Amino acid sequence: MNSLLVVEDLATDLKVATEAARKAGILVVQSQTTSRGAREFLEKGLRGDVPLPDGILLDLDLGHESGFEVLRFWHSTPRLKSIPLVVWSILGQEQREICGLFKVNGFVSKWEGEAAFKDALSKMSVEN
Repeated sequence: MNSLLVVEDLATDLKVATEAARKAGILVVQSQTTSRGAREFLEKGLRGDVPLPDGILLDLDLGHESGFEVLRFWHSTPRLKSIPLVVWSILGQEQREICGLFKVNGFVSKWEGEAAFKDALSKMSVEN
């Protein structure tokens, strides 16, 4: 995996995700802080204006917005559905179960730490 789209609104968590991705060998890390921005970025990729990422890391709690909007868009768009998506969130078991219904490639709770996130990225790279 060469590129990752990180959808995260908190600067500290974005920094942790970016550093972990780089340690995992991901060369290009792009970020969006809102679900709207993420969707617009992915739509540009679908049109061929920018390269689509090789993987997506999605926080479900984006402050005043919901990452579930991005999750629904990813799930309902066949070209995007082929891109591995890992949810990285503070939200709990109920959200993990919902993400299972969307068939995400992984769900990592932020409290599990950077090691769990890097493990999910490694699995994503193997699957891709």
